[in-house]
Amino acid sequence: MNHCVKLLFLSWILVSRLAVAAEKPLVFVTSSETVDASNSRDKAKHVDFGTALSAALTKKNVPVVIVTDATKSEWTIKSVSSQREDSTGTKVAKIALLGVYAGGFTQFEGTIQVIENRSSAILFAYNIKKGNFQSAAEAFAKHFKGYLDKNPR
Repeated sequence: MNHCVKLLFLSWILVSRLAVAAEKPLVFVTSSETVDASNSRDKAKHVDFGTALSAALTKKNVPVVIVTDATKSEWTIKSVSSQREDSTGTKVAKIALLGVYAGGFTQFEGTIQVIENRSSAILFAYNIKKGNFQSAAEAFAKHFKGYLDKNPR
């Protein structure tokens, strides 16, 4: 009898998790390479900002299900990004003028759109300027989660 109760309980958990996942929108995040916007050749690292966005959506518990097949998604997240690293001369000048308050030497910029596949309407758009791609992705995820909380499906 005890075994049957455990099996019934596990079945209930599986069904309830599938029901919760079914309520969340299925989202496909396109991969996008970050463009090097600095004057130096090959200075900025090439980053797949789409992967960073997927990780941030998961980390910030945004109520979506990320899928790897675009044809099965309800929404698509597209992004364009660039990263610029200061030249050595600019870094030295910042340190000389500002000392410990010089801040970072890299500037990351991104534009992100969440598009409803059925209508091609833009549901949410976000522009970001941060010191690195991870901070930018997490800022997007935080604000997108806030949007979804205020605008449920």
